[in-house]
Amino acid sequence: MNEDQPTRRPIGWWLKEADARLERAFDAAFLAAGRTRREWQVLNTLSDRATSAEDLVGALAPFASRNDILSVVDALVARGEVRLTDGTLRVTEDGARAHAELASSVAQVRERVTAALPGDDYGTLVRLLARLVEGLQDQGPHDAGASRPRT
Repeated sequence: MNEDQPTRRPIGWWLKEADARLERAFDAAFLAAGRTRREWQVLNTLSDRATSAEDLVGALAPFASRNDILSVVDALVARGEVRLTDGTLRVTEDGARAHAELASSVAQVRERVTAALPGDDYGTLVRLLARLVEGLQDQGPHDAGASRPRT
């Protein structure tokens, strides 16, 4: 790819394309294990700490709707991988085993990302995206009519 070619597309295109490709890579990795990315995200979040359903929904809100997350929780409870006790969700021993097995799928995708962004490139990209997100924080109603550059 010519070095000038990436700038011919707006940043919004690249962000959406990168997100779609990450999603497909994770979907393919988890499909091979008969699982979904949302199952991984629930198990991974609960592996860090037991939490309420509402806190779990809040933690995973950027990835899925409340109903989708709670549906995944219900399926994991039915499988015996997550337990709900006194309003707190916890990973069971079976869930911990499933989490450990899925971690290898995650590692494979992360290796692909690392190969695409070697050295300091990954950290640089994440820092730049964090700056972009910070710079685009909602300013309130006064910026609603402002002209916007093509993104």
